[in-house]
Amino acid sequence: MDRVTAIVWGLVALGTILAFVIYWNRRLRTARRIDDFLEEYFQGRMPVGQLGQRARAIASGEFFGGPTFLSRAASAFQHAIDVKRAKQANSKEEEELVRLLGDLKREFGVPDRYKFEGRPGRE
Repeated sequence: MDRVTAIVWGLVALGTILAFVIYWNRRLRTARRIDDFLEEYFQGRMPVGQLGQRARAIASGEFFGGPTFLSRAASAFQHAIDVKRAKQANSKEEEELVRLLGDLKREFGVPDRYKFEGRPGRE
């Protein structure tokens, strides 16, 4: 391998690493922004339609169809429940949070993938 070939391969490797770092950084930044939107939503400061519009503007449909979005939504929901319970919330506030989670799932078309169907013979 001569010197020019080694330099070319080094630049290709460096370019590949740089592309991966940029991709990963964008993905993390998008996830953080979605987390902020979900937090505002569960605090009642943003309607579901506005959440859907803003979230779709920064993330792809692939993000919403995958397990990442569902896990982030569930995490934001649980955080909101924990905050309400820390303040000794009543069941009305918890019912409102459950309703908000349902609205969120309908807005993004997130199914209950992990729901137990309860049919005999199914495990």
